[in-house]
Amino acid sequence: MVVTGRRWGACAALTAALLVGACSTTPSTPVAGPGEYVVQTGDTLYRIAQRHGRTTAEIARWNQIKDPDQLEAGQVLRVVPPGGAATGAATPPPRSSGGSGSAEKAKPTPAPRERDPVVPPASRRSDWGWPTQGAVIAGFNGNSNKGLDIGGSSGEPVHAIGAGSVAATETMRGYGSVIMVDHGGSYMSIYTNVGTVGVKQGQRVQRGQKIAEIGPAEGGRAKLHFEIRYRGKAVDPRLYLPAK
Repeated sequence: MVVTGRRWGACAALTAALLVGACSTTPSTPVAGPGEYVVQTGDTLYRIAQRHGRTTAEIARWNQIKDPDQLEAGQVLRVVPPGGAATGAATPPPRSSGGSGSAEKAKPTPAPRERDPVVPPASRRSDWGWPTQGAVIAGFNGNSNKGLDIGGSSGEPVHAIGAGSVAATETMRGYGSVIMVDHGGSYMSIYTNVGTVGVKQGQRVQRGQKIAEIGPAEGGRAKLHFEIRYRGKAVDPRLYLPAK
């Protein structure tokens, strides 16, 4: 996709708020343990959650994060549930009793392996609707296109597909202005190539609510690029939206 190179005024301040603060000098480099992640410069809470197949709400809850602005480069975050897989070092083996005989060597306990994300069943959702009424001009293939390209006109309204909370509004390389809505249940909808943004991070939205407008034409035609992700994995939106 073509980078627009523009930062829309409506989301510029929110975009900056999502960026991680500058890295401060520390005497030692933070090291992540099992089930942990060290925040890098440029990370956002959404990107960290997506990278580990989690939701922003889960990462925030496990780390008592109340304000995403407080993320700092070098901060160590838990990215698996407390008490779940890869939560810490294995319990050391018991020592063998002393004596003249040779002590039996205890085998180290392997670290538990985190389970792979479960692929959700492909079923239509009665509580979701299409983000815009244009025709689909490029479909999902899971590789070069991880969503749908929906044709339209510049300035045409873009609607939330269902109830949820705005996880992020930012500008991303290759996507232009982006809105991400967390619908719960590990589902996230993503709207890119948008112009005017009408929502902000943390805002609750309802199905059919206008959240943005389609941006200016790229490559000769205005369009909305739309994705649905489950635990960070792109899925075919046609399998979840009403038949069209």
